[in-house]
Amino acid sequence: MDMIEVGSARADGPGRFEGMLKVGVHPDGAPVEIPVIIVRGKEPGPVLWMHACVHGDEYCGTYNVHAFLRSLDPAEVHGAVIALPILNITAFRAYRRMSPFEGFNNGDMNRCFPGNPKGGFTEQMAHAVYTQLKRHATHLIDFHTAFTANTRWALYADTGGEVSAAGRRMAEAFGYENTLPTPKGTLVGSAMMTAAADGIPAYIAEAGGVGTAFTPETVADVAERLRNVARAIGLLEGEVTDYGPLTLFSNFHWANAPRGGLFTPAVSCGETIGEGDVVGTYYDLFGDNAGDVYSPASGIVLAHHPGPIIPQGDVLIHIGLNPKRA
Repeated sequence: MDMIEVGSARADGPGRFEGMLKVGVHPDGAPVEIPVIIVRGKEPGPVLWMHACVHGDEYCGTYNVHAFLRSLDPAEVHGAVIALPILNITAFRAYRRMSPFEGFNNGDMNRCFPGNPKGGFTEQMAHAVYTQLKRHATHLIDFHTAFTANTRWALYADTGGEVSAAGRRMAEAFGYENTLPTPKGTLVGSAMMTAAADGIPAYIAEAGGVGTAFTPETVADVAERLRNVARAIGLLEGEVTDYGPLTLFSNFHWANAPRGGLFTPAVSCGETIGEGDVVGTYYDLFGDNAGDVYSPASGIVLAHHPGPIIPQGDVLIHIGLNPKRA
């Protein structure tokens, strides 16, 4: 049985193995290291790579990974799971989306893959991670959140051939109804699309909200859906649960806030919305109505700003376009 080695985590047989992967160096010279967990079975099979907190304040993903790993018995696993529950650890510790050590380069790690060993702080971290992902993974699941606790939608890389077919199987097994088959040229620099370009079927789950905006029920539900994905790809034995048909989008539309102010949303995640519908209402500093803001497109609400204040130019609403049951 060949060794699976990611940083100091080394799995030379069945069991659970833990270690750290060095992804950079702090300004004081101390290493930047992230946790790695490998759960390996005694039988060969797929290698499911999963990671969370690409954006450091999306903590729900970390809890999702931990809950799923706690449910695994290595004796039941065919292949292995490689999990990095806190990818962007300097941002994670600062309660921020992006690393506080990022200067003049691209600080969004999910636009930095496959990384650059000679690039900025985040690009170098992404390179250290992706080198290992590309070496080991047969499948990828990447956890993200939006703003609110009721966020529940997903994406898979739809780049053609078996990558698309396997991605669709993962999407159906995870079972979040609202799902985007993500075409080439979209989310360039994301781990999902970069992996797909290298022949690795890849999936993103958007579950829960930033910071503490998620529930134990969400985490337990995600862990079970992950077990269903594991059954669908042959990592675990057992019947695959049918969560029903997906609602697929042609693409998505981001709309930014035209101005800042006190803001009360008028929509919820999963709601169907029409172009011109009211998204929310602004109030001035005296509490008086300062005007509504309207949807720029029709579709399904995937995410929206929760208020109570919204900076000018921040994300107002995220809409899945041309929804179709499939």
